[in-house]
Amino acid sequence: MIQLRGPLTLPEPVKVDPAPAGVDSWLRIDLTRIAANVDAFRRLLKSKSGDDTDRPSFRKQGGQRPALCAVVKKDAYGLGAEAVAHCLVKAGCDMLAVFSPDEAEALIQKAVSCPILLLSPLRRLQRTDALYRHAVADKLHVTVHDLEQLDQLEQVGQTYGLRLPVHLYLDTGMSRSGLNETQYAAALKRLSSQTRAKLVGVCSHLATADNKPQFAETQLETFERIIADHAADLGDEPIMLHLANTAGTLRDRSYHFDMVRIGLGLYGYGPDQLAPGPVIAETPDLLHCVSWMSRIDHVQQYPRRTPVGYGSTHRLKRASTLGIVPVGYADGYPLALSNKATVRVFVPGENGRHFDARVLGRVNMDQLIIDLTDAPPLQDGGEPGKLMNAIVQLICDDPAATNSLPRLAALADSHPWEMLCRLHPKLKRQYVR
Repeated sequence: MIQLRGPLTLPEPVKVDPAPAGVDSWLRIDLTRIAANVDAFRRLLKSKSGDDTDRPSFRKQGGQRPALCAVVKKDAYGLGAEAVAHCLVKAGCDMLAVFSPDEAEALIQKAVSCPILLLSPLRRLQRTDALYRHAVADKLHVTVHDLEQLDQLEQVGQTYGLRLPVHLYLDTGMSRSGLNETQYAAALKRLSSQTRAKLVGVCSHLATADNKPQFAETQLETFERIIADHAADLGDEPIMLHLANTAGTLRDRSYHFDMVRIGLGLYGYGPDQLAPGPVIAETPDLLHCVSWMSRIDHVQQYPRRTPVGYGSTHRLKRASTLGIVPVGYADGYPLALSNKATVRVFVPGENGRHFDARVLGRVNMDQLIIDLTDAPPLQDGGEPGKLMNAIVQLICDDPAATNSLPRLAALADSHPWEMLCRLHPKLKRQYVR
């Protein structure tokens, strides 16, 4: 993995509050850290003083700082789209991106007023939809995936007297929807004769910028070639070119164009996901924003050789003190972390002192078994049983922790995107500002 440039400066450590009444576990989401990550990306984009390569530019809005589009699809990666979106807009993001019309409507109904880019193909619109209000205000941007959709958007515009901003989505190697070069050329011709779809952008999506930068470079070259070959049909109005996701944004400024689309990086994860390869020298330090908290609700001592959990997948090698944490795979804690992960346990009443405890046995639907045997001596000389109700951090926002999100994802043979999105929506979200 790429190492961060310089030491990571963290805000104050997590304040260890008592568990909220009646709540078994909760997510602590630090909006201040999210805003700091936005600022880090804006500085990276602002620091651009010219192209780092000799590659020709096809930008229609040259000289401007690339815009920052914040990706908040799937409920802001499971963190709560309403609170996160308002934080991102306040922090200076220029646009929000969502996948589905339902996600866009939910934001509009919560008074999110900035432009929204809809990534999935919109094909119809009702006047009663919340989307209609954003469309009337010229703030609903639509991604076009096929020629039929262009005709459908033309009909929507004629029905309501709208001119919809559209971004043509080029498939440059992702093979996940989008226009091939022939279809792209046809779309440009069709737009020249339509009156209700307004071309404002051309985009594509990088498939391997995190782990195979060579293929990302091939996609970049394809993107630029297709745009150059059909530049005469783009018209004279300014358009926005955008290609980079978080990984592409961190790889090289050649990917930035007029806008970057940042998802995982906003929440503090990105540089630690990059496989070896080129990376911008000023790669920012990002702050992990998520802690998953719970508590110990049972403590018991067991003799050596006692089997632990379903399937008896672990057997105690010594007399041990075990604790139960009321969280399991139904809450989004991966079964794949059985007998692999650790959690951070805070010693009650000791000003944030903590230790790591191993997860033993199989992860249950709604419980974890953790090993408390090596807990440090309690200052008051009490027994380990006094760890009852101690606060437990399942996911830690300290990048160096053994239970940081990227480390847990690697243990589970997963990645941070999935780990965040699988967190159960009924988990209480606690926002810190």
